[in-house]
Amino acid sequence: MVIRSAEPLLTQQEAAQRLAVSERRITALRKNGDLTAYMDGHGGTLITMESVLRYQRWAGRGGRPYSAHMAFAALYLISGEAAPWITRQERYRLNGYLRAITADDIARLTRRRARTHGYWCPEAKLPQVRACIRASAATGDLADRFQLTRITTVEGYLPETAVDDVIGRYRLRRNTGQVNVRLHEARFLPEGRGAMPQGVCAADLSESNDPRERRAGLTILGELIDNFNRKGHRS
Repeated sequence: MVIRSAEPLLTQQEAAQRLAVSERRITALRKNGDLTAYMDGHGGTLITMESVLRYQRWAGRGGRPYSAHMAFAALYLISGEAAPWITRQERYRLNGYLRAITADDIARLTRRRARTHGYWCPEAKLPQVRACIRASAATGDLADRFQLTRITTVEGYLPETAVDDVIGRYRLRRNTGQVNVRLHEARFLPEGRGAMPQGVCAADLSESNDPRERRAGLTILGELIDNFNRKGHRS
């Protein structure tokens, strides 16, 4: 079985030094979902190196991140999917943004659509976890879309209200040093079944610290944006 090793964990002070900001700023980034954190069992907080490196790539870039429902709308629209939860005015604004956006921009601006946490799951229960989430990134057959090697890591979306039930039912564990399940825990999640739209999958890959995954995600995001604008979606 292939299991991704978990990224190293940093104290708030170490994360602050790495990003050249104050510890108060680290706390704010953590609360906003820009940094992924775990409790260390002694009342302290540890920040994943993965999320620190990801934020480093975006630090200093202009533009306020989209709210979750607008982030999903942008990624659904470029995927050719409907986004019925946004108003006509919001759709008009998004169409305007998408005319002048790059793949890297949309990855950065849609980053607050969900909070991502890594877990370890007993191998026998991985198929059950896969069945109860909306798969994303390069999970299973999705790897073929991005010309990536298939791995057994399971990644996908769940409403925040369902996370505790899935953790308990399938005996997921955090802070084990191994990760074979990555859950994107969303306060707002569009209705639907099956895998997430291609734009969402690509955005998840673009946030990876693996260069090949990140490149694959950004490539597809660029193609989706170009196709969206080429077809003249202006409604």
